[in-house]
Amino acid sequence: MDIRYLETLLEVVEGGSLAAAGRRQNITAAAVGQRLKALEQELGTRLVARSGATVRPTSACLRMLPRLQSILSETRRLQSDVAEDGLAGPYRLGVISTGLSDYVPSLVTHLPELAPDVELLITPGSSTQLYDMVSRADLDAAILVEPHFQIPKTLAIQHLNTQPFAWVTPTEPATADLPLVVYDRTSWGGEIAWRWIEQQATVPKVLCEMDSPETVASLVASGVARAVLPIWASLAGMSGINIHSIEELTPRSIVFVHRGTPIDRVCVGVMRGG
Repeated sequence: MDIRYLETLLEVVEGGSLAAAGRRQNITAAAVGQRLKALEQELGTRLVARSGATVRPTSACLRMLPRLQSILSETRRLQSDVAEDGLAGPYRLGVISTGLSDYVPSLVTHLPELAPDVELLITPGSSTQLYDMVSRADLDAAILVEPHFQIPKTLAIQHLNTQPFAWVTPTEPATADLPLVVYDRTSWGGEIAWRWIEQQATVPKVLCEMDSPETVASLVASGVARAVLPIWASLAGMSGINIHSIEELTPRSIVFVHRGTPIDRVCVGVMRGG
């Protein structure tokens, strides 16, 4: 069974169409269809059902998905296994939005020097999404807000940074009655901020809520709102805002969740400046 055909099937399931899968794999939709047909003949069952341009997995396909994902995950590690130093093959790293500016530039710059045979693949997302993906082995590691629960022994966690929270207000105008843009209360960092906001004597009017601290900061800089945000590295250099640290608010901790592979250890060194 050709592993490339299994990868194509997974792309079809995730993308919902032959065309989308073809674009992801740089092949034609017709070639995608041929691969699916070959898999169906080999397995003796239909794997997808088509309705116009839309494709959905059959019940048989859904039953085999967990094993399929496991097979592909293990296959991707083969290059790392055969390399003497373990530094080879694709490396799928999840990163929260603020980490994209704080950590990814150094990884993109220095990882090729230290591990030239590693292919870095970045997946943005929320802490919850990325942790779940690491747990399912859909990602090799992730940079995220520290979980508020005990992680399993199969995973390791490295502390990267502690980020205090602050009132972020526009430089002009900086009035006290501006509405609030809320850092998503369901996110692990936003939950910390919202608990503190609720304890204040007066809770400001909420303009909107989102799990994108950079966009929230941009809205504040435009003068339409204020916000309680963690102070990540790039925030301090943003123009058009004032930052007032909130000493009594528990900081959020940024961590690296991984499995302790050689590539993980190199990434930790790069992110810590070592």
